[in-house]
Amino acid sequence: MSQEDHKLRQRIRYRHVEKIYMDLKELGYHDNDPLKVTDLITLDQWHYFGTAPVDAAMKLLEIREGARVLDVGAGIGGPSRYLAHKTKCHVTASELLPDNHRVGQDLTSRCGMTGSVKHVCGDIITTELCNEEFDHVTSIQAIYYVEDKPRLFRQLYNSLKPGGTICLEEFCRLKDVEDADEQAALDFFLLCVNTLPTHQDYKHLLEDAGFEVTVHDISEAYSEYTYGRWANWDGHRDKYVRLYGEDMVDGWLKFIVTTKKLCNEFGVVGGGRFVARKV
Repeated sequence: MSQEDHKLRQRIRYRHVEKIYMDLKELGYHDNDPLKVTDLITLDQWHYFGTAPVDAAMKLLEIREGARVLDVGAGIGGPSRYLAHKTKCHVTASELLPDNHRVGQDLTSRCGMTGSVKHVCGDIITTELCNEEFDHVTSIQAIYYVEDKPRLFRQLYNSLKPGGTICLEEFCRLKDVEDADEQAALDFFLLCVNTLPTHQDYKHLLEDAGFEVTVHDISEAYSEYTYGRWANWDGHRDKYVRLYGEDMVDGWLKFIVTTKKLCNEFGVVGGGRFVARKV
């Protein structure tokens, strides 16, 4: 296991990947029960705004029935399953961490979706992808973990059919870091990489790989989301402690406080949605 892989495992979400099974028990499911996708999607979207970013990608890329889609940084497969369920497309869910991959495979199987969602585990940069294999690529809050983004975008470019499209939603740096408090918060947030690109950095990286790019700045929505999540935390804490224990809750709260500072008090981090077409 690489050092980067090891560091990424330390993020609070990934230390508690089995949490999803506790959540399912709260809904009345037992081990190995078949799952309803409509129940699971309330629990398995490991990013901001639930299924809304996936809906945005469907609309912006015009994903149709039968399309072949690559989901980069699939986590436990939430966006991949929702995308396949909504559009009847075929999704390859690519995930770096073995524990996330294992849980994702189990959930997909229990949803009866192995025919439409294929899980692959490994570094997307070194994963063997066929040239011109996919119609679309999607990724939500995962690319910022990748150190060698130029190589990644070249890999994705080659994997797309002519005219193929990408929709990426990512955290973006809005300004230069100004003091030690901002730097400490950003370092804690990034965890396993050293820098966070700006909106223009992402645009240029995609253009250098050969894409035509449209940038949507969604920083205001990220600011509202991170503040609201922090402001409403006390109303959920007792339930979370009962379900998941103090370790997870304390770690989760530290992350929530940090992202609220970065997106609101410091104004260092925002969000971007990048739509790109292979030309």
